Amino acid sequence: MLLRFLLLNFFCLPIVFASNNLPDLGAPDLKDYDSHTETQLGQAFSTALHTHYDLVYDPVMLSYIRRIGDKITSETGKNRNFSFFIIDNPEINAFAGPNGVIGIHTGLIASAQSEDELASVIAHEVAHVTQRHLSRTFEYQDNVNAASIASLIAAILIGTQDPSAGIATYMGGMGLNIQQQLKNSRIYEGEADYFGIKYLNQAGYSPYAMGEFFGRLSKEMQIYEGTPPEILLTHPVTENRLAKANDRAAQLKTEEPSSYKSDTLTLIQLRLNFTTKTQTQTYNTKKLNTHESCYLKNLKQLHDQGSSTPQYDMKCLEAASKKMPKERLYKLLLAQIKTETGDRSALKDYEYLTSFYPTDFSIVYLYAQSLIKLNHKQEAIELLTKSTPTFHYQYLLYSALSKLYAEKNQKNYSYYYDALANYNIGNLPKSTFLVNQAQKITKNKNSKLYQKINQLKIELEKNSQKEQRNQPS
Repeated sequence: MLLRFLLLNFFCLPIVFASNNLPDLGAPDLKDYDSHTETQLGQAFSTALHTHYDLVYDPVMLSYIRRIGDKITSETGKNRNFSFFIIDNPEINAFAGPNGVIGIHTGLIASAQSEDELASVIAHEVAHVTQRHLSRTFEYQDNVNAASIASLIAAILIGTQDPSAGIATYMGGMGLNIQQQLKNSRIYEGEADYFGIKYLNQAGYSPYAMGEFFGRLSKEMQIYEGTPPEILLTHPVTENRLAKANDRAAQLKTEEPSSYKSDTLTLIQLRLNFTTKTQTQTYNTKKLNTHESCYLKNLKQLHDQGSSTPQYDMKCLEAASKKMPKERLYKLLLAQIKTETGDRSALKDYEYLTSFYPTDFSIVYLYAQSLIKLNHKQEAIELLTKSTPTFHYQYLLYSALSKLYAEKNQKNYSYYYDALANYNIGNLPKSTFLVNQAQKITKNKNSKLYQKINQLKIELEKNSQKEQRNQPS
């Protein structure tokens, strides 16, 4: 058989509470695929996400989700990279893709009642990755196109394609036959709960949050959609599973879970209404305190494109920032509004924020946007050029650099930084095309730019040679 590939079990990995019932499948006897294959699939999967789906590129929201993800992954003891993305989709959903790519739907962010609940889902998905559930599910052969498989995985995980029809069509077209149903998805779910709760606790979150979140969603399904099935879609939310989750939490902590709701999560949920295409308004049903109401009021003014004279209330933002100095979102919004009104003191705010939060890529990005808006484009270029290589997530930053150079009509620089942006999201074919274009129009062969272009080209060629060596002769 060309490929033993029953990917259907992988569909137990996303957390989805929607309308489809999926089979309970698995494969305990299949070997792990190698690290090169995992990297190759991960790159193709990331490219598919950025090419075919609506991702949320709001830097503040991305930074928040990635901070939670980084706190959790730092407790795994695994020397590997994880990448966290936000899918613009109102369904309550999260998934673990190849090579540590984690997707969080906006519907999940909106539905969480605490940061602990949101973190519990992220921890669960991280555990699917650390326990290698995807690679244990199927045996991958290199003569099957990674991009096609990755696109199919993305389509089913995000819910744009029926899994049974998708697998049958794809495999039928390749002459592949599904020989047997695999049986261990619930084992994987149990492992993801077990290790996810461990990571959650070690990261400083309530270990009870996972059971509470799944239990609450199960009860809501009973109230609004009748008695839920044994499996809430791909996740079997049973009394037994919830009991095991709570028992696991009790082994780690004895105190009652905290009822404190993160102020940051509420502010992020408010941003959903202005940064996504599909998210329905959530703030109408929430009781906001004075500072949260201030944040919402100013957000509405900032995003009201129809108003020629927005009515900002910067005094309440300043008061909120002073009251909660550790909550960076108030000061960030204040700096954004100052920029919009032409107040150059915004630059000092960004200088302070970058010094205080040096690992937050969103602050550097917004700082650069402020410099651009206030006619300091060259300073923005210098800031991005210096800062971008220090971050794991570089797509937005390199894309901003590419755009800046395009506006200066320096196409070789624009192509080069666009190539780096696409390299960061795994789009190697596009990156290769762009770096070749940059090399063609860079006349000075001794320039630093040409050396950088050549270095990137060599790196891309090495990746291409690895893929060719792994193809069948």
